[in-house]
Amino acid sequence: MNIKLNLSQHCVETEIKKCYNQCVSQYFSSDKNKDQLEEQIEILKTALEQFDFRRLRSKHPELGGHNDAEVFLAKDLQCHIIVIINNRILAGL
Repeated sequence: MNIKLNLSQHCVETEIKKCYNQCVSQYFSSDKNKDQLEEQIEILKTALEQFDFRRLRSKHPELGGHNDAEVFLAKDLQCHIIVIINNRILAGL
């Protein structure tokens, strides 16, 4: 599962928090897509708990926001959370 992040208005940390809050809200307000929402919530929660956002933004300026980079959060085959920027995978986060 890939979670598309919109970094046109703010940084990656703010966008992940926003997506997390939206998914939690949707989870409790609807009976549809519970399994998919649970997976998204888990990916977003793990990213919020484990990522060093300051380091990520300094190493990858695209994650600082206010740009049109195509950015996704996903799980790799070993179930590690990864960031994909313009089809380039950032591993070992």
